[in-house]
Amino acid sequence: MDSNEFERVFKRNNKRLFLIALSFTANQYDAEDILQNSFMKLLKTKTEFENDEHIDKWLTSVTVNESKNLLKSAFRKKSADFEDYVATYSFESEKSEDLFNAVMSLPKKLRTVIHLFYYEDMPIKEIADMLNIKQSAVKTRLCRAREQLKIQLGDDWNDE
Repeated sequence: MDSNEFERVFKRNNKRLFLIALSFTANQYDAEDILQNSFMKLLKTKTEFENDEHIDKWLTSVTVNESKNLLKSAFRKKSADFEDYVATYSFESEKSEDLFNAVMSLPKKLRTVIHLFYYEDMPIKEIADMLNIKQSAVKTRLCRAREQLKIQLGDDWNDE
């Protein structure tokens, strides 16, 4: 992969992958490390990608795996800086910010499936395969997450 192609892929995916990592870690610095590791793996891979969608899915999978590995790590940092990150992030509207905060307040298992399902438009089967859980577990987590978001957001919650 040449530098122009890499830059194009990076620009297309960096925010999306950062948010996936953040949904796992709730820590800006850990998410940045995961993002960096994911793109380093892209640079080093010998995989022949068929198209942009194939690259995007490969990067998503690598980011999820890097996130899971970090959470297993004995050197895991505390996630006290999440509020600092949110203060620097710009949202399109107050409603978007409220939704983001509500999703990030969910337990990791729930916020991860919400993010992959709604923000990444991943089908339930693909989420189950990526997280190594049953499809029924993904459906249950989505249901529980929706219930919690509905309680937190009240009338503002729309699960479409």
